[in-house]
Formats: sequence, C-alpha cells, structure tokens
Amino acid sequence: MKTINLPIVFYDQEFRFNSFWGCLTCKAKSSNSGDAACVLSMGNPYKAQNVDAVDDPFKMKTREKSRSWKTVRYAWLVKMYAKLLTWLCIHCYPLTNVCRLLQLNIFADAGDASLFYYSIYPSMKRQQTLCLPRALFIATTSRRFRQHGTLFVGAFLPTVRMHAWVVEDGMPADCFDNQWIYFRPVMMLL
Repeated sequence: MKTINLPIVFYDQEFRFNSFWGCLTCKAKSSNSGDAACVLSMGNPYKAQNVDAVDDPFKMKTREKSRSWKTVRYAWLVKMYAKLLTWLCIHCYPLTNVCRLLQLNIFADAGDASLFYYSIYPSMKRQQTLCLPRALFIATTSRRFRQHGTLFVGAFLPTVRMHAWVVEDGMPADCFDNQWIYFRPVMMLL
C-alpha cells in the first residue's frame, strides 16, 4: 500500500503525520509544501472519487448495513487477527506497518469488514478509541480496498486529536462512524 502524507498548515505551523511512529509532528511552515492529493488525479479514478468524497462529505452516499459477514469461514481466526491488530496499534504501533502490507481478501467489501469488527468489540464507547485498528482491519480484509478504497488519518486542529477512517467506492466503510467529518486528512493509505 502506498502512503501519501498531506501537510496541514495552521497558524504558521506545518503539521505532518509520522507514519512510522503514528503521531503528528509540527514545525515552522515551509514554502515548498505541495499538495499531494493531486497525485491521485493522475491515477485510479476510484481513489480520486474517495478524496473528492472526503473533501465534500455532503455529497457522499451512505452505506447500508449488510449481513453477509456472518457467513465468514474461519471466523475464529479472523477474530484472532483483529485482536492482534488491535493490540499492536495500542502497544507497539511501528509493527502495524508490517500488518498493513497484508491483503487477506476475506470480506466482500469494507462495510462487511466494519460490521465484523464491531461484532468483536460491541461497545460503542470502546469503538471510539479503536478507529485505527478498525480502519487497518477493514483495509487488509476487504476484497475491494486495493482498487476502490482509501484509508485516511485525519487531525483535528488546534488539538492534536487524530482519527482514522476508510472510504470505499466514495462511501464511508463504517456506517456508525460520523465523527471523521471533523478531521482534516494528514495521511492517505492507498
């Protein structure tokens, strides 16, 4: 998966996402910070559609809840993978860079992968803190993600709060997550 970092300039400070450590870095504004989102306009039209959807979320289609995730073969093994990914994101973030290279192709689309992850951790209060492992799980288990999906990590400035979400086919993967609208993307995982 290709990573594109998008700098955010806020009050003469430039914020960038450090994809190795998983944190925001801040420095004085530089004059040569280009817009990395234009790279997408030359490539896959589905990826460009996802970026456009995040830029204007009111035009975004909504995803309906599917139930085909209940027929997953080897569900216990997929649950173990989800729990391992969650543990890595919380305790040892740099190892998630290895996990994101996997493509398991278990679920038909990102919506099914999202609902499966919610079945493992059903508490909505807990789900608010699990946005990154959920997004990585969706990205690595959806069959359509490689061609049609984009994982975003966004920042809410002036605070340094961050949030991760997936957009696939111009729709948010998670039908329960609507707080991504408040976050400005600092990193895209294609």
